[in-house]
Amino acid sequence: MATRYRTFSTIFLLMSRSAHFSRLKTAKSLSSKNKGSPQPSKTLELDIVRLDSEGNGIAKLPLKAANKTADVKVPHTLVDERCIVNYVQGDESAELLEIIHSSEQRQEPPCEHFAECGGCQLQHMAYQEQLHFKRDRMWQGLEALLKPKSSAKKSKPKLGQKLGQKPQSRSVNAPVLKSAVQKPADISLLASDPLGYRRRARLGISKAGQLGFRRANSNDTLSLHNCLNLSSNLQQVMQCLNRFFAQYKDLSWSGYIGHVELLDVAPSPLVLLRVVKSIPADVFSQLCAEIKQRDWRLAVQKEKSGDYIPQVGALASHYPLHGLDIAFEPGKFIQINESLNQAMIKQALEWLTLDGSESLLDLFCGTGNISLALAQQAGQVFGIELSSEMVSLAKHNADKLGFENVEFMAANLEDGQDVLSAYEKLSQAQPDIIVLDPPRAGAAGFIPTLVELSPQRILYISCHQGSFLRDLRKLAGASYQLEKLSVMDMFPNTEHVECMALLSR
Repeated sequence: MATRYRTFSTIFLLMSRSAHFSRLKTAKSLSSKNKGSPQPSKTLELDIVRLDSEGNGIAKLPLKAANKTADVKVPHTLVDERCIVNYVQGDESAELLEIIHSSEQRQEPPCEHFAECGGCQLQHMAYQEQLHFKRDRMWQGLEALLKPKSSAKKSKPKLGQKLGQKPQSRSVNAPVLKSAVQKPADISLLASDPLGYRRRARLGISKAGQLGFRRANSNDTLSLHNCLNLSSNLQQVMQCLNRFFAQYKDLSWSGYIGHVELLDVAPSPLVLLRVVKSIPADVFSQLCAEIKQRDWRLAVQKEKSGDYIPQVGALASHYPLHGLDIAFEPGKFIQINESLNQAMIKQALEWLTLDGSESLLDLFCGTGNISLALAQQAGQVFGIELSSEMVSLAKHNADKLGFENVEFMAANLEDGQDVLSAYEKLSQAQPDIIVLDPPRAGAAGFIPTLVELSPQRILYISCHQGSFLRDLRKLAGASYQLEKLSVMDMFPNTEHVECMALLSR
């Protein structure tokens, strides 16, 4: 590996002259500028010693005080790299100017917009290293629950002990969580294709009509010629729309369209437009003709939470899942990474080893993505979801697929009594297994009810490490132990860490 990473450093040197590098400034430095008191800056040579939770390189900045250092963040760097930075006194971050010794784990970012676009954070990191970084992050959080926790426990008074004499106390050391996962290598990795994995994307639109994600640390839309994370079908759709919108340079497109959502689902790719102002009739007619010519579909949403109105083709959509054909409504939740969704279901079935006798409760079940797949091997499956619309679609899926061992009901998953009431209407039996697949906030509000239901096993699928570890601590307090843990790379090239855990009593 060459010691001086010329191509990458050239990119950053060019970018340093643009407004992009303002995003690497901290709020502290920005506020000081606004107050008219700019801080002095200097060029430094620093070594990257570790990565923070977002994948940014961390260097040790020598302080004037003897033998003391402070952490400074250097985005888009890797451990063991030496770099030249521009540092503003008092900032938490530094501008990367040049990498003078690069890591063996560095790769050329495949996207020309990397570092400027807020969609990806880790494209400069080799994919296997991305997986290890995410596993290490998960281990660091889990390790705190595995360390013995010291507590004082009073012993019972002994016979003959003098009146008023205090009983002796002894130290008790026990981990917060009992776990079969005892080292990083025990956390399995569920990998994805690093590019072309997104079957769904919500994109902003610039005044010039070019689609893109937001700039890093900004609400401004960055115009993209293409996004390599999109499926090949969606890349074609994106480029086609960009060419079409660019023809009408006199229109300020961001005044007509709030966002554009692209879906690569059956029977054909679907374009959803959030229209905030009526597009001129002749232009919209041409857009519809362009979509129709390619056998794609188009629908518009005129109110923020309103229904989508089909313009080209029908809205009805579906996707394959473990031999099933799952119907869903555009605008509702769908796992973005299709191949990882398939792998997740396969792993869940392998872990649970269902034999057809189990009663399984799927919470936050959505339209039945997990419930229906597990129902192929479980005895009885009950799904509970907050949205009555999603429950209706889940029931439709079960009926269409001919499942007689699946029932769904709507209930407030933050209200334990509401969930218990719903479950009692579905079944009188205690569930053998509970599947938890909550949103980013986790399932803290439901944990007491889960403990009351007392399943033998829990399959927890999480999209946020922090809420998962918090809930795991609570489940450990209810005598559940961790049997298996897997990091699932649902979003390659990003900092996001998702996981699957199996717990038992």
